[in-house]
Amino acid sequence: MVHFSVLFIILVTQLVTATDRHKIVYKSLQKASDECKQYNVQEDCLARCVTLVTRDWTDSNGLSPVYGRFFHPDPNDTCSDNRTQRCLQSSDTRVPQPSACTRSSESVQCYLEQYGTVNTTVPQFLRFTTLHDAQLVLECAAMLGYASFEQLNELLNDDNFARQETRCVMRCFMIRSGLYSDSAGLNMARYYVLCGGYEDSFYEQVAECSARLRQEVSCDDKCTLAQRLAIECIGVDYATSTILQQKGNSYDIIQAYQGSEVYNIDAQNANSNVALSAVQQNKAINIDNINSDFYKFGDKIKFD
Repeated sequence: MVHFSVLFIILVTQLVTATDRHKIVYKSLQKASDECKQYNVQEDCLARCVTLVTRDWTDSNGLSPVYGRFFHPDPNDTCSDNRTQRCLQSSDTRVPQPSACTRSSESVQCYLEQYGTVNTTVPQFLRFTTLHDAQLVLECAAMLGYASFEQLNELLNDDNFARQETRCVMRCFMIRSGLYSDSAGLNMARYYVLCGGYEDSFYEQVAECSARLRQEVSCDDKCTLAQRLAIECIGVDYATSTILQQKGNSYDIIQAYQGSEVYNIDAQNANSNVALSAVQQNKAINIDNINSDFYKFGDKIKFD
């Protein structure tokens, strides 16, 4: 597994700046805990709620290994990862599968006792969900002028990214999700969280692939470079956007209404009070900045 200590330093130092907000979400364990307490979550289920908020827990798969980003491992303790994994495996055999709250509590306890010193106050990057994935695709398509049903259908059926428009939507998606910038390239620390962890060898392969593509692709073709980095270096196993990459029924999931439908495009992120709203009238998209102290979600985007 890739070294958590290095990733932790990278993630902590990448604080949200004005040029790095987009749709990136950071949250601390303390903030997640405060949210759960507002919902009157019972104490024995608090760990499950917190790790659901940080998107590190699923009842089917348990606790993601990237939960370790909230901890400071002792660099001299080379066995902390193995001890943590043995503790998690022991918990899995003891606790029945339906007991999700108990399983999550014991999993978190494994990290507290075996992995390192927890840091509850520093916000960490959160992976986005499939719903956010689809929302980002729609937002990027709208901002780049591809908002009609026909245009979206063409983008979502472009299996091989043959169209420049599709490649530019992918680049927009990668930038707004915090996974990429033209200057720094792929953000492997955030990809690590998104992918749920990967081996050191994968990181090395991506570095070699990135160097090769920067030689092959013209520096003026920013969309193609970003798309090829995502597809050829990160690949399908660790998908950047499941909506854009794992075609299947994805183009049946997103349906954009025609006519005068209203799309509220949420661009509010950590400590940001800026939102975007887009109104489609006669297939024209107008995007204006508006001040907002709350999240706005469009009710005219249908997910089946």
